[in-house]
Amino acid sequence: MTLIVAIPVKDGVIFGSDTQVTTGPVRASATKILRLNDHVIWGASGELALIQRVAESLEGFPNRGQPLTTVRDMLAQFVQKAVQELLNLDFRTQFNRIPNDLLDLHPGDFLFVECRDKPRILHILQNGTPEWIEGRFAATGNGDLFAHALLQKYAGVKLIRKHAKLLAYKVIEEAIQVGAYGLGPPIDIWTVTPDGVEQVTNQEIAALEDAAHLLRDREVEMLTSDSTLGEKE
Repeated sequence: MTLIVAIPVKDGVIFGSDTQVTTGPVRASATKILRLNDHVIWGASGELALIQRVAESLEGFPNRGQPLTTVRDMLAQFVQKAVQELLNLDFRTQFNRIPNDLLDLHPGDFLFVECRDKPRILHILQNGTPEWIEGRFAATGNGDLFAHALLQKYAGVKLIRKHAKLLAYKVIEEAIQVGAYGLGPPIDIWTVTPDGVEQVTNQEIAALEDAAHLLRDREVEMLTSDSTLGEKE
């Protein structure tokens, strides 16, 4: 189970995820955001076997340091190749020849983010189709519809980096608290800027947690105040 969100800002992209991995009754933390190079990070939702195969291909990719605009189609081919390999190994494939049903056997959804001259979010579907997400929030994984609903409240708002970090943290934290998506802490946040990629420190994560709780308290106070929206008893 995974939730990954990408929030573009003027000078970069904020990329965040939960970190819980569940195997049967055992829960553990694992990094779900990975480096492609010094300017690009990526994350994925879906079947772990598919994500692992794509990650293995990327580790040996000789052009991994190139911009996303250069390697877009090659990244898409890695996803397509990994899906095909799993289908070739899967005995269920022989019983089903309907394309969409075959894809459902090994689901996957991939997000790559970069900011060299401008913020870029590349979305690659499990069928290998790449698409740019221009000027919009992106989310993938369990609870992505929930995340989009929360993020849409801020559509059109020109966020700066520190506010986008808080928003990313708050959205993922609230998705975890819903409890229906199999997500879990700690929350991992990264910044992608023209200077490169950087993981938010534990100290800053703690500050984001405090700020998110304060923001939630203020929302509750507003809704419980007698003067809310100027209404009278």
